Amino acid sequence: MLLLLSTAATKTDGSLFFKIILFIYFIPSMIALIRIPLIKFRFITVLLINLFFGWSVYGWWIAFYKAVSSAKE
Repeated sequence: MLLLLSTAATKTDGSLFFKIILFIYFIPSMIALIRIPLIKFRFITVLLINLFFGWSVYGWWIAFYKAVSSAKE
């Protein structure tokens, strides 16, 4: 009985991995939301870049740069 319970408790379907990857993917958008709440246009720009081009490493870095750059740019 213990063996059956222990194997049932350790079953994973990969959803934790998917959640971690999704969190890492949207880090630039979260930074932009926290860092520049008054400039919604900057957040929307970072979100769109991250959403459509974040799958490429280059697009993710562009979104990250726009999220951490100063608000005067």
